[in-house]
Amino acid sequence: MLVSSILREPLGFWPSVALTVVIIAAFALVVARLAASEREARLVRDVERGLIECAIRYPKALPGSLSSRWERGFAEVNDGIIKFRPLFDEMGSPTEHVREFSELSSYGLLDLPPKRPAELKRSWKIAAIGTDKGDLEVATGEAGLSLLAGQIDRATGPF
Repeated sequence: MLVSSILREPLGFWPSVALTVVIIAAFALVVARLAASEREARLVRDVERGLIECAIRYPKALPGSLSSRWERGFAEVNDGIIKFRPLFDEMGSPTEHVREFSELSSYGLLDLPPKRPAELKRSWKIAAIGTDKGDLEVATGEAGLSLLAGQIDRATGPF
């Protein structure tokens, strides 16, 4: 409003509004790019500490049940154990409930479904993993898959 009111007298109403929109869009684009590069750097630091953003589901659950749906959250992967914290609240913060999976074994990478579920990010891939609690599918980015592969039993081999 301030920029538009300053520019209104020399340019006129519509040109000042258009220039104001362009200025706001340019500012938003610069801030978004800076935030994206900072987010990428944070994700790399997280993976180095054993933390990944991911989604899990249980492939052998009854179709249509909550367990058969993708559940987003964060996982700590250390010493051959996955500690998964789901996201429940609207703010996207992890809950206190932690699910622990051990005795990891690899089944390999899976093809993405024809229609990508909304819970999965575009660049994510799906890995099938055997655990002490049964089969598990984990969707995450390349860095997360590398971290998981490093923790999987060497006898079964990485993805």
